[in-house]
Amino acid sequence: MSERRLTNFKYRSGSAALRSLSEGTIYFARPDELNDSLEAKFAPADPMSYQQRLAQTLTELAAARNERIKYEPEEELAEQYAKMIQEEDTAFATHCQKVGIFSGTKRPTNQPLWAYYCNDSRGFCFEFEWPDDVIREFSLRPTFVHYTTEPRIHDRFEDMHAALIKVGEQNPDWSVEQIYEHFCSEDFFTRWLAQSMGRAVSYKHADWAHEEELRMLSPIAGPLAILKQILKRVYFTRTDFPEWRPVQMLLHQLYPDVELAQVIFNHTEPLVHVQPMHRKVVPIPMSITEPA
Repeated sequence: MSERRLTNFKYRSGSAALRSLSEGTIYFARPDELNDSLEAKFAPADPMSYQQRLAQTLTELAAARNERIKYEPEEELAEQYAKMIQEEDTAFATHCQKVGIFSGTKRPTNQPLWAYYCNDSRGFCFEFEWPDDVIREFSLRPTFVHYTTEPRIHDRFEDMHAALIKVGEQNPDWSVEQIYEHFCSEDFFTRWLAQSMGRAVSYKHADWAHEEELRMLSPIAGPLAILKQILKRVYFTRTDFPEWRPVQMLLHQLYPDVELAQVIFNHTEPLVHVQPMHRKVVPIPMSITEPA
């Protein structure tokens, strides 16, 4: 059975496609480099809710283990914890602005994206397959964008709850005290924040929903030289633009295993048709004129 890999698609103008293929890189952008001015913008949850949520989660874990314990927030420490959480929220928001975002989408047949990002279809759509070893090596995190018209209040404690419940499920023999001990570890804190950060930077207004975005997140922004490892197929709709031939030549020279396909849109059935293509190099005989 062949390995099923995560797949997403990236629409590129002719010049952007040519540059990416030449350099062999893909670029993870900072939130402030993207075209949504509200990218990765959110308000934190009420810091006073931290202790309450933690106590509820530990009580839930105790009930699942038949431990007759009910955890309660430490009221005398509420203000101290709230101040600590506010400081963490500030650092969390700062780190979210440093995350690298590679914006992709679910399919290569999204007509508005051919218009917006491919210069009225004078460009290409790259199909990427993400091997597990690449994801692990560069600590990447795939995430779907959630589109909403609601105010963006990001609650890190929802992610804390989910992460603790998962630890409990993975370690059914652990007591709640053992789970809490793990909760206090640096490993848990790092995993919790990475998961929460991925969710925090993947909310957009519903006006963007037509993009159907599937992102790949990196701990840091910048280029990664992994294009040869993930590029599976290149789609096009038109050939009447300057970068068409240079891109085909680069694909032949540097990416011989990458497939090529044409997307054809119609106003009658079939509305969309994807036609696999084959590149062929045809030798051109050169006539040599002997000097007189």
